[in-house]
Amino acid sequence: MGVPVRYMFTLEIENFDIHDEVAVERFYEDVAEAYLSARDDLVDVTYVVEADEGDPCDAVLDAANHLGRLLPEASVTRVTLDLVSVTDIATRVGKSRSTVRSWVTGSRGPGDFPRQVATLGGGVQVWHWPEVNEWLRLNHPEVADDERGIPLWQIERINYALSSRKVETGRSVKPAAEIARWKTARKASISVHRTSELTMPDHPYTSRSLR
Repeated sequence: MGVPVRYMFTLEIENFDIHDEVAVERFYEDVAEAYLSARDDLVDVTYVVEADEGDPCDAVLDAANHLGRLLPEASVTRVTLDLVSVTDIATRVGKSRSTVRSWVTGSRGPGDFPRQVATLGGGVQVWHWPEVNEWLRLNHPEVADDERGIPLWQIERINYALSSRKVETGRSVKPAAEIARWKTARKASISVHRTSELTMPDHPYTSRSLR
């Protein structure tokens, strides 16, 4: 068993009306450290959970399974990617763009800045925020988020489990954790308290999912 740490992640759901006051109230009555937000025609559910360090997959799948039972009309599609540009990083950490760019290029600081995950139109480079935050935790802990993010390779495993569950038709659907052959170590569902002790970061966790 690893050291328990706090992870933050966002699940994308479909077929859920965020203006349905009854369903929203049901969600907040049953789930502690989480919040709903709208994005285009989709709804995001951002969680903060405790999980063993380096092994958050079961906790994420537990949250997805619990959400599916709580909101049966909704469909959990995937864990979203939190993609950030140099400008986004600068805003989140309270530094100038030139400072962040010097980290990226290695002209200042320890180097080894995470590799960008994509280059968008106009040459805008984007990074996966959890990877940037891990680099900050090691090199500039004063500006890093306390909560960890889910690494890309683990997001791929989780999303594969979620998609495998969705494509099963004509027979009973197995839990995502069983499909992925991960045995859930947790003994209970997500905490069910109306009052949350969660303190969200100052910056918004707005998903910028790759299409």
